[in-house]
Amino acid sequence: MIRWHFSALVGAATCAIAAPSIAQDFSPRIIDGTAASSVDWPYMTALVTRGASAYDGQFCGGSYIGDRYILTAAHCVEGQTTQDFEVIAGINNLNHEATEGVRLTPRQIYIHPAYSNLANDIAIIELPRVLAAHEATPVTIADSTTRLSTLDGTDMTVAGWGSTTPEYGNHTTSAQLLQVTVPMVDQAICAMTFDSVVSDKDSDNFCAGYAYEGFDSCRGDSGGPLVIDSSGVQLGIVSFGSTRCGATNSYGAYTNISHYTDWITQIKSGLSYSEMSPRAYKETGTNTHEFVIKNVSANDITIDNVTAPFWSNDINISTTSSERCFDGTNPHTLASGGSCTVEASFYSANYGKRNLGITLNYTANGVTYNVELEAQYTIAKSQSTAIADAFSISNVDVYSNEHPWQITSDGLRSAVIAQGQRSSVIFEGIPSGYYEFDLTVSASINDDADLYVNGNFIGSVNGVGVYKPWVYLPSYSNSLTFEFNKNSNDFVGDNAAYISNFRKASFETQSDRRSSGGGGGSLGWLTLIMLLPLLRRK
Repeated sequence: MIRWHFSALVGAATCAIAAPSIAQDFSPRIIDGTAASSVDWPYMTALVTRGASAYDGQFCGGSYIGDRYILTAAHCVEGQTTQDFEVIAGINNLNHEATEGVRLTPRQIYIHPAYSNLANDIAIIELPRVLAAHEATPVTIADSTTRLSTLDGTDMTVAGWGSTTPEYGNHTTSAQLLQVTVPMVDQAICAMTFDSVVSDKDSDNFCAGYAYEGFDSCRGDSGGPLVIDSSGVQLGIVSFGSTRCGATNSYGAYTNISHYTDWITQIKSGLSYSEMSPRAYKETGTNTHEFVIKNVSANDITIDNVTAPFWSNDINISTTSSERCFDGTNPHTLASGGSCTVEASFYSANYGKRNLGITLNYTANGVTYNVELEAQYTIAKSQSTAIADAFSISNVDVYSNEHPWQITSDGLRSAVIAQGQRSSVIFEGIPSGYYEFDLTVSASINDDADLYVNGNFIGSVNGVGVYKPWVYLPSYSNSLTFEFNKNSNDFVGDNAAYISNFRKASFETQSDRRSSGGGGGSLGWLTLIMLLPLLRRK
């Protein structure tokens, strides 16, 4: 019995793991807009796939809000690392990057802790430095009362480089920044239009647009600013909308900045940290991880306490390491430009995922905050690159559990294992792209061959069969894991899975790179499929 058809495999791999790039095909664009002047939008920012040109790689928008911070939508950066994309702040025409704006690699990404399935769709990107006035000037963002004081029908303007055609699947874009004016919609009407919106004006999002067709943001505009015409204050962030942008009796949905002023103030307080450390690997036994904290503000920040959250209470936080953030008793003053570390040791007896975290309490500008930092390791054994060579992959690192896959005459096979055991192989460092490989399963219908991309489960097959699946790897650097699970004591065929001939896909699935750049994501594949028509990313 095959529980994972490879048509489903393709969909799962593309949706579950490539959320951002898929989302980009469903991002907002400006419909019925006009050319926007750089004078009016000096804070406009493009999120661009790493290494791509501004036009080819742009997949979302953002706004420069001062110091070293870019405001955008959470779904634009969900699942991405700072190495997957770049930001170009202060750009107006994507073909004029040589003379407009500045391109920088993000230093940190902060996604709102309550973000889930487009709720609380807000994120902040920290840049490596403060921008100069000639590069970009910041927009004034809403305060906590702006939304409540903005009357229905108030004219607002949204800008972006997204699709200029309303229907999904007919994707055309503009290198020139476009803008369109849309009015504030009654919150009750917005709530009736979208099930995820509530009628409370002080909630996390609102609608803008017209009941008649046209004049809307669309795919590719996600993360971009919506500003109030009379004041120039940014009140909204492009989030989602109907499948057909600008459809009759539908509107664009925007994240309500007034709902998040405290969180924005906290992130801009200047404590720099990684919310989730990049993928890494450790052997079994006792290991350590260093959480690095830096003060990028102009003022002192006090580290008041460091503890382990309940879900990570088996770690040991060092109070004696050099450059420590906390000695276990006394607050630690972190001067402007200074950094400190929290060293956490942890023990892992088994192979597989290992998450650990700390809770950091600190005071900045007289206000006390707390944040949770997390690191995720895969406990695994380092293996010879000969295993990668046998699978036709080069320039990658190879890891396994205690039952590594074995080299055969034409590829790899899972290890000989008993009931209740699993055999894993991990390839780390594969570039973005579409790939094909050959897969043979010779086992009981109760035994599974599973596929993971970047640690996310894609699906499985079982029984006896020969397949030629393909998979999309969305990030700049990706991991691919194959795992054979011996769930039964049945002995059918070879009781093994075989893989071989890993290669670039022989087909071209995208007609326009601007609808494919970027990538990564943690939404479940079924959930994402349901959300795709709503997202306003390319």
